[in-house]
Amino acid sequence: MFPAKLLKRANVPSKAIIRYKNPDHHWSVVRKKTFAVDKALQHFDDFYNQVYSKKWLSIRKALLKDRHKYVAVLNYYGDLEATKSALESLGALNIRKLFALEKGYIEAALAQNKPDRVLDEIFRRESPTPDSPEGTEVKPDAPRTFNASDYSLKTSLDQADLDTKRLIDSDDSLSVEVLHQFVPATRIKGKEDFILESSHYKMYDQKAEFHVDVSKEYDLHFPEHLNVYCFEEGNKSDFPPAKRASTGVLNYYLMDGGSVLPVLALDIKPNNRVLDMCCAPGGKSLLALQTLYPERIVSNDVSLSRVRRMQSVYKQFLIDFEDSWLGKGKVKLTQRDARSIDYDHYDRILVDVPCTTDRISLHENDNNVFKPSRIKERLQLPELQGEILFHALNLVKKGGVVVYSTCTLSPIQNDGVVHMALKRAWEETDMKIIVKDLSPALMQTKSVYKFAEQRMLRYGHLVIPLVDQNFGPTYFCKLQKIQ
Repeated sequence: MFPAKLLKRANVPSKAIIRYKNPDHHWSVVRKKTFAVDKALQHFDDFYNQVYSKKWLSIRKALLKDRHKYVAVLNYYGDLEATKSALESLGALNIRKLFALEKGYIEAALAQNKPDRVLDEIFRRESPTPDSPEGTEVKPDAPRTFNASDYSLKTSLDQADLDTKRLIDSDDSLSVEVLHQFVPATRIKGKEDFILESSHYKMYDQKAEFHVDVSKEYDLHFPEHLNVYCFEEGNKSDFPPAKRASTGVLNYYLMDGGSVLPVLALDIKPNNRVLDMCCAPGGKSLLALQTLYPERIVSNDVSLSRVRRMQSVYKQFLIDFEDSWLGKGKVKLTQRDARSIDYDHYDRILVDVPCTTDRISLHENDNNVFKPSRIKERLQLPELQGEILFHALNLVKKGGVVVYSTCTLSPIQNDGVVHMALKRAWEETDMKIIVKDLSPALMQTKSVYKFAEQRMLRYGHLVIPLVDQNFGPTYFCKLQKIQ
């Protein structure tokens, strides 16, 4: 082909130059488009579309948006009152006051009616029935009636319509093939011991039955000294960068709104000793400190760089961090594998485990868990998560609370890991663990958060991202050790 300049000099029309391109399905074009974020999206489309059905489209749209919604955690050691006024002038709302307002509505309704009937009516209003389209309100005169017991975990499981094609029979060699219909399978080529991602779904084996105690909780305590601000649903405003206070620290910390709930679920009490097993980037440890309740917080992470990041956060938000905090033992930073943390008297343990971090996986190619070089690491995540949670259950004091949390929509890494840890505790120890069903307590949060339908979850709760309220995803499950 002649250069364009020569053709121009020869008075050859430019239309005569034809540049042929390969079609979209050609290997060279496909290869150029295959980045880690593309692999992540393909995986989520294959997997989550089958889990969340039609709702996946709206969740997907929110996850792919660059405008991620944050909340501002006010720093008690900064210019607190001035910061409150400044944020409120921007239209931000105090989440603690929103929760209290919603809680007041519920208590007023309970005071005027019989508790069981009011709870039935609340559940009826908030939860779609199997006979109604999602989001459809059931009218009071509907022929179908409900009792409070209808919403227990046991009743839900007994009445659930099971797709037996998706159950795993560990004795059936064909069960792995059946799983391909539900969970995408990935092989590590070139390895003799390739791993099927679908093999991790064995943790849902219904034949491995064991007794699980479930207890409902009707209140979600929001500490008086904790101030967290958000913008109302549909408000696309962003918080401005935090300013330095007169004390030299930053006035607030920005974090994903869903991350507030796992810390609230810990229900930290005055003089509690708190362990954050996988602390980086540090928001949840800082949030726990802002309650002013802990006697001591141990912030741990496996990576030195992540521990240093946590240290940087503490230095930015705590006055004289090195001397008056670390020196007196208020805060302790450690670098350990969470599975090998030494035994101590911990009243509360937060297990915010490494996961596929769905939102980040869709936006960042660097260090993405869906990179080809990290396939084995990604497929082994449920095993790692289960081991960390099991160790936390061993570490926590009798009567203490463990909250397991992730930032993924994956039922394998969420309820599946909780199931695996509870099963192991039942088989290998004499521990008695109670799963706390926070559904009634979380009714006071409905003006701020959007949750996945509880019928889709067996143990925990899941904040789902939507375009108008783009928090999460955040899964959390509260477990209490009573023996």
